[in-house]
Amino acid sequence: MSNFPKRILITGTDTGVGKTVVSAAIAWNLKQSGKRVAVMKPVQTGTDEDGLMDIEFVQKVIGTDCSVEEVCPYRFHLPLAPLVAADLAGEIIDINKIKSAFYGLSSRHDIVIVEGSGGLLVPITETYFMSDLAIDLGLGLIIVIRPSLGTLNHTLLTVEYARSRGLKILGIVINNFPDNPTLAERMNPELLLKLTGERILGVIHHDPEIRVEEGNIGNLIRISKSALTYDLGGTLIVEDFITRL
Repeated sequence: MSNFPKRILITGTDTGVGKTVVSAAIAWNLKQSGKRVAVMKPVQTGTDEDGLMDIEFVQKVIGTDCSVEEVCPYRFHLPLAPLVAADLAGEIIDINKIKSAFYGLSSRHDIVIVEGSGGLLVPITETYFMSDLAIDLGLGLIIVIRPSLGTLNHTLLTVEYARSRGLKILGIVINNFPDNPTLAERMNPELLLKLTGERILGVIHHDPEIRVEEGNIGNLIRISKSALTYDLGGTLIVEDFITRL
């Protein structure tokens, strides 16, 4: 774990795959191992909707001495892609403001985790995508994926695009894995290892009590250690998990 990168982007194969839950779980584990950890969400949209923002959920899980302004420099009311939400709000996102927030957090913490919006090709401005931010900040990627049918295609597309941009992939986390998996869900973890050549860094099982918008952390703290591998402060042995499927 000591050699694991200190700048991480939590990205996903799509929106709604559970990046916030994974960010919180990883941050919690690393913090328990003695690291000073900060999590930031460069752009939050949908703030008019009821419930907590993603970054507020993470802060509830891990605790923080950072203000929302420090960890989430842009917040927009409408639940849209950052570019669209900013445009409708009459604003242009300043990438340097995001970078400044990141560097400020980096100066005070051992590890900074950036939770992206959607996937790597989500536009922040008309000419700047989430993948560009990862390149500029030197972020290693942890890709959050669904366990279900269709995830092979989505994951392979994300992996291939990341490689084409020269991004470093740290590994994959499967989120919301069911207690009673289908045949596809049982086959997918081993197939992902073979087809992508990337490591699986975690498998977070479905917990109906985890509800981000309601601020309900459910059993996330309890299960985080067993859901993630040693690199992320956990005890998961992926080979054993696959054998049991």
